[in-house]
Amino acid sequence: MTTLIIAEAALETVPCEIINHPAVRNHARRLGLKPSETLLDRSYHHAAMSKLQDNGRRGRPDIVHFALMEALGTPLFLRGMLKVYVHTVNDRLITIADNLRIPKSYFRFEGLMVSLFRDKVIKSDEGRVLMEISDGTLADLVNAIRPSRVIGLSRTGIQGTAEKAVAENLADDGCCAFVVGGFPRGHFSESTTRLLNLTYSISDIGLEAHVVIARVLYECEKFLLEKGIHHEGDEKRRQVGT
Repeated sequence: MTTLIIAEAALETVPCEIINHPAVRNHARRLGLKPSETLLDRSYHHAAMSKLQDNGRRGRPDIVHFALMEALGTPLFLRGMLKVYVHTVNDRLITIADNLRIPKSYFRFEGLMVSLFRDKVIKSDEGRVLMEISDGTLADLVNAIRPSRVIGLSRTGIQGTAEKAVAENLADDGCCAFVVGGFPRGHFSESTTRLLNLTYSISDIGLEAHVVIARVLYECEKFLLEKGIHHEGDEKRRQVGT
């Protein structure tokens, strides 16, 4: 099974350091939520975020939305050949169920994430777990899924193509984890880098996370289909937040 991990994602609720800032409280009031329940978002909390450590890499939940929209819409995911996880900047792990479809509207996605952080789980009407969140580091996740290789995608990596990154590392059974940063700028932290077997740069210019995901997963699909590996997922996809 191929795995995609969106790592160090800029997805979190408002931290306690700025919970009483006027920008945070005003935005929460407009949403009808407690300040502690709202997602940290630079679009609304820019004035408050200067007080936060490493604030340039935080407060961008839209990056995760775009990344998940891309990954969960690929034939690889629809055929049940891809597992997707999100690791957040403050070490929370989000597990995505097979055949899940998330809202295309960012505002509905935002509401879904608020519910997930508050309730720890999102279930279907039939009681099936669609998304769940737990405490855990990226190392915890890698140890749990035990991929054959862990490959990072970053501008600091070995220069090449997405095809090369996949062909040189994806096992015949598809057992490999690809790690893409879910933050707006900078590079993987040292703790993440230590987990990577190799890191590739698939472009000589900076690419957004969802573009990297699209290119890598397309090459994974071609590689696995050429090997004759094909698994049809459920035709009925699970939709949440709409």
